[in-house]
Amino acid sequence: MKKTGFVTMVLLAAAALAIIGIQYSQAAKDKLIAPPKVGVVSVKEVFEKCAMKTAIEKELTDHGDKRFAELKKLEEEINIDRMAMSKRKENSDDYLDLMQSLILKQAQLDAQKEFYQQEITVKEMQGKEKIYRKILEVITSIAKEKGFDIILSRDDNYLSGPDNSAPAQSPTELVLTTKTHKLLYFNPDLDLTAEVLVSMDKANPQLKN
Repeated sequence: MKKTGFVTMVLLAAAALAIIGIQYSQAAKDKLIAPPKVGVVSVKEVFEKCAMKTAIEKELTDHGDKRFAELKKLEEEINIDRMAMSKRKENSDDYLDLMQSLILKQAQLDAQKEFYQQEITVKEMQGKEKIYRKILEVITSIAKEKGFDIILSRDDNYLSGPDNSAPAQSPTELVLTTKTHKLLYFNPDLDLTAEVLVSMDKANPQLKN
C-alpha cells in the first residue's frame, strides 16, 4: 500500500507540474504574440511647422543683423581712414599712423567676418538639435500617455506623395530615396503628427510671442 501510494503521489505531482508548465507556456506564448500598438509621426513636418523653429530662426536673424551692423560700422571706419590717408603726405607721421590703424582694422574686419560666419553655422546647428530633441521628448510623452509601443518616422518624399509630385532630379536621388524609403504603408488613423505639433507648441507657449 505504501508503495502504491507513493507512486500515485509521484504521478499526481508530475501531472500537476505538466499542467502548470502548459499554462505557463501558453501565457508566455500569448504575451509574445500580442501585437504592439504602433504610431506614425512625420518629424519633418513637425520640425518645419512648429513655433519653436520660427522662434529660433528669429533669434538667429536678430543675432545676424546685430553682427552685420557691427561689421558695417567697422567698414565705415576703414573707409574714413582711407579718405583721411588720401589727404596726407606719404612721408608724414599722420600717414603712417593712419596706415597702421587701417591695416589693424582691416585685419579685425576679416577675422570678425570669418568668426561670425562660423558662429552662425554653430548656432544654427545647435538650434536644430534643440528642436529635434524637443520633438523626440514630446513624441515619447504622447506614446507613454496613450500606450504606444512603437512610433515610426513617416516618410516624406516624392514617392510617398501624389502621382503628380515632381520626379527625382537624378538617378542618384532616386536610388537614395528608394533605399531610405522604409515605411511603405500605414493606416492614416495611426498618424500622430498633428497631435505632436500641437503638443510642441503647448510645451513652448512663450515662443509664440
